[in-house]
Amino acid sequence: MALPLSANTIREALDRADSRHWTRKPPLSMRGQLAYLFKQYRHDSAALAHRLQTDPAALRVLRTLEQTPQDHPLRPAVEREVIRLWQPRVRRRAHEAIIANNGHMMLSFRAWLGFTAAAGSSDDPRLRFLTLSLTAPYPQRLFAAQHQREPEEALRTILNGALSACYFHRDRPALAKESVSLERIDFLEFYY
Repeated sequence: MALPLSANTIREALDRADSRHWTRKPPLSMRGQLAYLFKQYRHDSAALAHRLQTDPAALRVLRTLEQTPQDHPLRPAVEREVIRLWQPRVRRRAHEAIIANNGHMMLSFRAWLGFTAAAGSSDDPRLRFLTLSLTAPYPQRLFAAQHQREPEEALRTILNGALSACYFHRDRPALAKESVSLERIDFLEFYY
């Protein structure tokens, strides 16, 4: 499984960062990955097909193939789901260790940012490439939202708060009108 560490959603970026803490590698073949997913979904092909945004018949055909082409349209969705589900206890232990050590996490991203400050707001989001250090309580909030399977919008709200804290509120208390918002994400990568 070729595992790029950056993603264009917060949830996927957190899952990919968690993969650095795995103690075993997930199945590499599509057949092995599907066998693992069917086991995780208790052989409910309809639920798995819904999650992968396909139909159960397509999954049955895919499971019978000896070798799946590298450019098969379901390959990225299957890999994302395996990454999301692989070694949940290992990832929780890693999250607990990070939180116990002051909850420090690095974030590197390229995205279009909108700003609101005392002088006004930006009508046109600006493309920025930044690497920032996120400190408590934001990593803990991101992990809690990830464990509770909060929607992407909830994760984005937490990350916007973290970016605002890093960007504006370094040496002084926050002002009510200062905030940063991610408008569009090109890529996002967490390090912890």
